[in-house]
Amino acid sequence: PKSWAGKPVNVRFRVGGEGKLSVNGRLIGGLNPFHTEHRILEKAGGNEVLHFEIEAVPKGLFGSPNLKPQLEEASLVLPDLELRGFVEDLSAAHDAAEHLLKNARAEIAVLICRAIESALLHLELPRSPSENYLARIVKDPRAANMLASIWDEWHFNAAPLELPAKVRVQFAARRKAFAAAINALKRRYPSEGQLFVSGHAHIDLAWLWTFEETRRKIRRTFGTMLSLMDRYPNFHFNQSSAQAYAFVEQDDPELFKRIQARVKEGRWDLVGGMWVEPDGNLLSGESWARQLLYGQRYFRAKFNQTVKVCWLPDTFGYSANLPQILRQGGIEWFFTTKLNWNETNKFPYDLYQWEGIDGSRVIAHSFLNPGQGYNGNIAALDLLGTWKNFKGKQQSETSLFSFGWGDGGGGPTEEMLERYERLKDFPGLPKLETGRVQELYQRFEKEVAAGTELPVWMGEQYLELHRGTYTTQAKTKWFHRRLEHTLNEAESANTLAWKLLGATYPQDDFYQAWTTLLRHQFHDVLPGSSVRAVYDAAHRDLESTLKTVENLRDQALKTLSSNIKLETSNAATQVVIWNLTLNRRVLRLQMPRPTKGAFRLLTPDGLEVGYQELEDQIVVSDSSLTVPSMGYLALAVVAGTPQKTESALKASATTLENEHLSIKIASDGTLQSIFDKTAARETLAGRGNQIWAYTDIPREWDAWEIDAKYDQDGVELLATSKPRLEYQGSLEACILVERRFENAVIEQRYRLRAGSRRLEIETHVRWQGRRTLLRALFPLEIRSHEAWFETAYGAVSRPTHRNTSWDAARFEVNAHRWADLSEAGYGVSLLNDGKYGHSIHKNLMGLTLLRSPIYPDPLAEEGEHHFSYAIYPHQGDWRGETTLEAQDLNAPLKACVVPSSKGKWAASQSFVQLSGHGLQLSSFKKAEEGDEIVLRVYEALGGRGNAKLSTELGIKKAFNINFLEEGSSKTKSNAAGFEFEYTPFSVSSLKLG
Repeated sequence: PKSWAGKPVNVRFRVGGEGKLSVNGRLIGGLNPFHTEHRILEKAGGNEVLHFEIEAVPKGLFGSPNLKPQLEEASLVLPDLELRGFVEDLSAAHDAAEHLLKNARAEIAVLICRAIESALLHLELPRSPSENYLARIVKDPRAANMLASIWDEWHFNAAPLELPAKVRVQFAARRKAFAAAINALKRRYPSEGQLFVSGHAHIDLAWLWTFEETRRKIRRTFGTMLSLMDRYPNFHFNQSSAQAYAFVEQDDPELFKRIQARVKEGRWDLVGGMWVEPDGNLLSGESWARQLLYGQRYFRAKFNQTVKVCWLPDTFGYSANLPQILRQGGIEWFFTTKLNWNETNKFPYDLYQWEGIDGSRVIAHSFLNPGQGYNGNIAALDLLGTWKNFKGKQQSETSLFSFGWGDGGGGPTEEMLERYERLKDFPGLPKLETGRVQELYQRFEKEVAAGTELPVWMGEQYLELHRGTYTTQAKTKWFHRRLEHTLNEAESANTLAWKLLGATYPQDDFYQAWTTLLRHQFHDVLPGSSVRAVYDAAHRDLESTLKTVENLRDQALKTLSSNIKLETSNAATQVVIWNLTLNRRVLRLQMPRPTKGAFRLLTPDGLEVGYQELEDQIVVSDSSLTVPSMGYLALAVVAGTPQKTESALKASATTLENEHLSIKIASDGTLQSIFDKTAARETLAGRGNQIWAYTDIPREWDAWEIDAKYDQDGVELLATSKPRLEYQGSLEACILVERRFENAVIEQRYRLRAGSRRLEIETHVRWQGRRTLLRALFPLEIRSHEAWFETAYGAVSRPTHRNTSWDAARFEVNAHRWADLSEAGYGVSLLNDGKYGHSIHKNLMGLTLLRSPIYPDPLAEEGEHHFSYAIYPHQGDWRGETTLEAQDLNAPLKACVVPSSKGKWAASQSFVQLSGHGLQLSSFKKAEEGDEIVLRVYEALGGRGNAKLSTELGIKKAFNINFLEEGSSKTKSNAAGFEFEYTPFSVSSLKLG
């Protein structure tokens, strides 16, 4: 209308779900219960033509469906800014008074209420005609909700009563007088405490919705934030996750440019530094490294910034070596709020130094908001409560506070920003200021530098909640583990092919594969707490990526193998056994049959290598032969009948025995005995590999949690028929055991190889049934007050007793490829190829195999599962061969069958040699930029020493670098190679050129 000229104009929509609003082709923001109204014109000219476009989904907050979606309201609104301001002035003060009263500050609350009364005194609000007055009342949704239950038979359709001009003109003066009253009160009762506030929208990249829906949520939310920034110059907003920005860059380039401009200005704050906000427990060290490498490279490339604050408010616990990992990724500070969710024990600090198992430290901070947590509201409850709960007041006068509705809520609102202006310096409330999050951490650093001592938390930050996330959605976790290992192998193989043969290094393919894996490490995908549609898509994406990476690895190995010549044989075919680690490994693997008909395998020296037929596969094993580090051993395939292999392996329907172990299987399918012949001692203290099915109905958080008393309601699953010998050969024997639970079938194969100390339990489950927890239990003849568990880039010890509530809360813990219980001189490791949930109480070791909750996925785990775990008795403790055995179970040697070559390479060769006890390969890859190689290793045993590196790759120089592949300090070098020092659980990255 022409009469609106020169005035601001809003639009109000309620669309029956979440929506994205564009006006005249420009994205304005999101529509949801917290964002129904948007400013579209600051000054109307009159007679504008406005084109509104809404993209809406029939979903409410947190994915709830709207089965009858419809356009509920569409209105152009001429806001009365003075009236709205007056109402907000009074509402903010009333909110403050209410919560000051609850916090024993009645004297301030009473004076605030008197100021409110004075502001309203003698304000002549019209109350007639009645129909018009009541029509105005029911227009207010707060009143309508209250009155609907008693006025159900009444309908007030008259025009809502309007305020007369003589009332409107009073608002400016009344607001001025009210502000003066509050300012006078502020002089008597100044602000108490200080909060550094930052706008935030916690957007789960997938959870109760798919990644595709998240892409829409992000655009809706980001558009709203940009519109609010146009109107509120003090508004600062922070957002993590390179993946979120990459989605926007792909889906809406114009919106992305607007974000870049605000980042450059300094009001759009980049936090996190990683590709996503990942799970904090299940990632390997190299996965953490890539989260930071690809996340930080993206932020630098698109925004010219390196992120300094790790932002993980909602992740379910934090790995013990994360401080070192963050430091090496350019991150100096850590933030979470999740530890406040502990069920049993209160985490003691909210401003502290977090020290990792290698000794690295980061300043860590948290806050406890009794209102909306990390989705805070600018309201007295949240502000007063957060300041009151801040334990670090003696160390710092300021705590962080983030605000904004999360996920479908669309982030901060106009109401929050209006409330900020009124409460930022209000009597009795904490003083508010805003800016980039790192500015607050820089203050913490200065306070520490000036002599402030922060308490220190050492090691893992275990969340006493959500323990089921180590197991739920087992197939996703299995793909995750496979990709972590296969990507490492593929990069190593392609690095060798690139450096030795000039082959093209598939950098883009690896980037796509890694970022696919990193995306699915998000803290509601990998932990198993998303809806079914997320996992249907995830399994397709992860399986496809795994096949791509396997092909990249196998093609590189084939190219490399074609350059090897066996001088001692005229065989037409050769098998090249590749070892893509930095440890010399015993020849032991299973591979496809290399040729039709009878054949023999010969070493370069003409010695015969034993093998055993298994349908279309063969087992190749010879404990006298090894495959060199980052290298190969070639075997000739010649026609003929193989010689019989002498072997100590013996088997029956109930026994397995080799040089090291004598194993008895009970008729119920459990392990009756594992006798260590070398140590002359029994390993088990009772029947081993008991399979138990427990009722699994936690009090809440179905997919997330395991109840502390789950083990009081279980049934042991015994064999449904006698164990039977499935096959026996000179190199491997296998006993099959079958169990059933209701409609589920569990087939297990006890597999023992000649010369091995590892009893593998290959498991095939056809699962049906809900709310069941499946576990394997091993009572061990070992006594120790602590057990050890593999974690990212190292290992952690945990008590086996429950002396304290902290100990008892760890009834289920996470471990990667192994857990171990050892006493002086002897121990047992439990290895796995894709399981993470463990327990060791006294001498009882447990591994959680499956769990089948009904929320949010009603059919979680239904279907086929294939996995393996293994018992590995050993002399000494886990620092012997446990990590190497776990590596071999997860990533065995790789065989490549090629025609015999006229190449120039010898029959066996190592291309990279590294000395240093306990050092393990993390990555061997082409640098992201330039023609250097990046070699990353980690110390896995908790020791220190001096490492020596030599290669056959023509390396002339080596530099120490971080995860971002930066660094200029040269390593020591001599004619034999390069040297560097390493310390317990440290990660060392070298750039080789």
